[in-house]
Amino acid sequence: MTVDRMPLVPVAAGFAAGIAAAPWTRPDLAWATWAVAIVAGITLLGVRRAFWAAASFLVGVTALGALRGAAPPLPPDHVARLELPRIAHVEGRLAAAPVRWAPERTRLLIAAERVDGAPRVGLIQATVHGPPPPLASGQRIAAELRLFPATGFHNPDGFDYAAHLARDGIHVTGSTRAERLVALEAPQPPWPARVRARALAALAGALPPASSALLAGLLFGERTGLPPELDDGFRRAGVYHVLAVSGFNVALLAAAVFALCKLLRLDRRASAVVAIGLVSGFAAVVGPEPSVLRAVIMAVLVLAALLLEREAAVANSLALAALLILALRPGDLLDPGFQLSFAATAGIIAAPLPRGLVGGALGVSLAAQLAVLPITLAHFNQLSTIGVVANLGVVPLAGLATVVGLLGVGLAFASATVAQVAFDAVWPVLLALRAVVALAAAVPGAVVHLPAPPGLAILCYAAALGLGLRWWRVRESQPRAGQAAGATALALLAVAVALEAWPLLRPPEGRLRITVLDVGQGDAIVLEGPDGRAVLVDAGSGGAMRLDAGERVVAPYLWNRGVLRLAATVVTHPDADHAGGMRAIQRGFRIAETWDAATLARGPRWIGGAMISLVRPLRPGDGRRASPLRDPWLRGVAGHHVPDTSTPASEASVVEEARVRPLRPGDGRGAGPLRDPWLLGVAGSHAPDASAPATEASVVEEGARPPAVASSRRSRNDDAIVLRIEYGLASFLLTADIETAREHALVAAGAPLDATVLKVAHHGSRSSTTAPWLRAVRPSVAVISVGARNPYGHPDAGVLARLADAGVRVYRTDADGALILETDGRALTVTRWAAGTAERFCLDPETIC
Repeated sequence: MTVDRMPLVPVAAGFAAGIAAAPWTRPDLAWATWAVAIVAGITLLGVRRAFWAAASFLVGVTALGALRGAAPPLPPDHVARLELPRIAHVEGRLAAAPVRWAPERTRLLIAAERVDGAPRVGLIQATVHGPPPPLASGQRIAAELRLFPATGFHNPDGFDYAAHLARDGIHVTGSTRAERLVALEAPQPPWPARVRARALAALAGALPPASSALLAGLLFGERTGLPPELDDGFRRAGVYHVLAVSGFNVALLAAAVFALCKLLRLDRRASAVVAIGLVSGFAAVVGPEPSVLRAVIMAVLVLAALLLEREAAVANSLALAALLILALRPGDLLDPGFQLSFAATAGIIAAPLPRGLVGGALGVSLAAQLAVLPITLAHFNQLSTIGVVANLGVVPLAGLATVVGLLGVGLAFASATVAQVAFDAVWPVLLALRAVVALAAAVPGAVVHLPAPPGLAILCYAAALGLGLRWWRVRESQPRAGQAAGATALALLAVAVALEAWPLLRPPEGRLRITVLDVGQGDAIVLEGPDGRAVLVDAGSGGAMRLDAGERVVAPYLWNRGVLRLAATVVTHPDADHAGGMRAIQRGFRIAETWDAATLARGPRWIGGAMISLVRPLRPGDGRRASPLRDPWLRGVAGHHVPDTSTPASEASVVEEARVRPLRPGDGRGAGPLRDPWLLGVAGSHAPDASAPATEASVVEEGARPPAVASSRRSRNDDAIVLRIEYGLASFLLTADIETAREHALVAAGAPLDATVLKVAHHGSRSSTTAPWLRAVRPSVAVISVGARNPYGHPDAGVLARLADAGVRVYRTDADGALILETDGRALTVTRWAAGTAERFCLDPETIC
């Protein structure tokens, strides 16, 4: 396979490279490069330098890609130019069909026409809470929306949701209640939407819910109704691709059409025309996903070649599909669906496949898996170990279910009774498919989670695959060239593996690192000890109708840091914005210990050479005499393991030179739950359990509540575990969601509260962080974990004023993204991830910062 036979491949690659380079390319420079390249190419053609002329034209194509990939300036009347956030009356048309992504959540894409009576343009992605009225694409609606700039979480190596929306032309998001949305005209859905809705209704009426949802995924890529356990099973089995409409579905449809046309005695050309029409209509019904467009364009090109009695060049068809999609939607280049679809197809086209049914099936599956490996690692941190084998059973069953299911859907438009026969026939196939997937997913180690590979590792891996193919093709005809290609491929593969494995193998940094992750309105804090082991304190939100921060934010962060095993997890209290994400962590990580309040109250814990211990209130006669644990050098800076002689050694377990202490109030300063430390929850019946249901309601309201509810939520907040971490001269106080009563009790109990860094309680709520508390803690730095669009007024202006009056440097996850606090015991460095800036604080007068 040479460039002469696939001339569009380098053109598509150059255009894609230009789009990728667009963020760092000045438009005037790109225009100048394009002009020079075209002139040079024409000149070189004139002197018959064809190779160099082609290279020059390729440079021009790359420049065009950079111009196409550049973000166009927003017009003056764009909705993103409004002062946001704000509540506004919006009129516009639905630019896409509504998407119901949760029982009480519907997502709308609105092409704005008027905002507060003034003409406006631009797309708004709005979430509707509650059941909306009947809506369809193209319908005019009006709604009172709370508008926000499009934003997302800002974490190291995290998914940039705002950039994802911007690539789709969305710069503003909004939310509203269903009763505040009005349809200005009757819904008139286009024919593809009507066909899709009727087909999904036919499936729902003919099959049990799980089987109906599965068949909807196989036929239309509709996965919103898929049970979570079934969805997770397909992912773990490494066969999730069958639920994304792609070339597999299109090829089956085209083959079925040709078989039907043969029965009707139509010739090949007529069959090709019918197939082109039906494949194009299928694409309109399914939707313009990258994998669908790629498959349909390639199918139409192959069918057109058949119609014209020409040989189809599959590689050229793939390249032309990429060019067309990227020319229309350049942002798709960074879409995982686009990357997976084109990489898998390219791998199958390029790979030398063995003969035979089983060998060929294994070869196709292996070629696709090798091609998409760096993409699945980069986007999902997943390596499937069972997928190649699982595909041998899943693909034939999925193909049979797809063909019979399409037949049933087609018959449903004529007769529901006749269609039921097809649906009854496909049901056992769906059950068998579910059984095979469940069996594959249950294999230990079916999915391995690894860090996302760096760019250099991906380049080395891709080059190794290319040189490996070169070795295979010339190993006999050009043995010396083949040996050189093979040796270079092995060397590049070794480099790629080493770069990928580095986060897992790198030596400990010898510093305490605390990362307050940006999980919105919630808490998730990762402690990494100087010995490299990690402890997770809370895991953000999760549960019904919530983004699972544990799955989407915390787990990828840990994997990318090379953390596959946690030394311990702590759930400070069972509110969903703290405990909800912990279930995902328990599924995805080995966890050595689970620390609850009772466990931590039993005595100190040791990790490496440092102690994690309970901070006990000062008792009469304790004094403040010097001890190894009060000497920063003995405590950790000098790296010595100094046990606490007052604690039984049998109660110790180890974290490198860092103490983590849950604070508890005094040992009895009067009666009442706010005076008794055990009734405050440190070891009481309300102690949070890491296995508590993630759907527990979170404390979110700051206004009036029913007295019983308000009292219950305040009690749960005041029951929360409070942790103190010490390393050298640095100390950290993690206060969960405690409120005024607990703060007063801790101050009155004489607990050791003074800390370098205070994690402000309850996201900066006005019910916490009182002046007496700040006088007791005396922090230099305060960190507030808070959601950028929270409706509760967090952080409270009064809290910020009290922190400012105390001279505290304040950092916020809503403005600064993830906050990384690192210390060697003598100095503290705080990194604001969103801005990419760091500040250093000297803790030791003799340390030069």
